[in-house]
Amino acid sequence: MNSGFILKMKVLVAFDNSPSGRKALNFTKKFDKICDLLVVLYVNPGMVRVASNVDTIVPEAVFNDQDKFVEEIKKATEELLGDRGLKYEFVKVEATGDEVAKKIYETATAREVDFIVTGTRKLTGLSKFILGSVSSELIKISQIPVMVVSPDDI
Repeated sequence: MNSGFILKMKVLVAFDNSPSGRKALNFTKKFDKICDLLVVLYVNPGMVRVASNVDTIVPEAVFNDQDKFVEEIKKATEELLGDRGLKYEFVKVEATGDEVAKKIYETATAREVDFIVTGTRKLTGLSKFILGSVSSELIKISQIPVMVVSPDDI
């Protein structure tokens, strides 16, 4: 018996406009019938850490370039989601490079999402050792279901 009830959920997608991020965002369009809200999250990896006893000056141009980059990501979000009627909000958070997965999970928890979608670059060997894997770390720490979209999935 069909009651006509449609489950609605909140989905978070980690998006940085990279090829794997674009695949993940495109994949979320498949949820348009059941997604009440899509949270498009950009985690700004921020500046490289320096020792606390070192005075540093960060040129204003660096911050302006970051703002410009975020605007490009917002524009790409609009273009990729198009007129699908998918309700979404764009969220930006700051993190150091080794905190990206943690920030994704914290944002998902704070926004009470039901599902997290992220891309992967399929790093292996030395690249994975040096750069780490946000998707692997996210799977380890998350209490929310995580779907990792392979670059080859779409």
